[in-house]
Amino acid sequence: MKNTATERRSEMKDLSAIQTRYVRDPLPVRLGGLAADLARIASFSQNPANLAPVTDLMREAAHFIE
Repeated sequence: MKNTATERRSEMKDLSAIQTRYVRDPLPVRLGGLAADLARIASFSQNPANLAPVTDLMREAAHFIE
């Protein structure tokens, strides 16, 4: 069963809550988390069926870089 756009938005992560926790971590931990997200993006992007998770990970990584 496919999710509708409304269902998809309701399932998205609350990036502001995640970022609040993220900025409390020391810089090496933050960089490690970002590196892990980038590794997941590289791995998941090998399969076209993973478009939604890759998009979410890219959005999350970009949010933290800002």
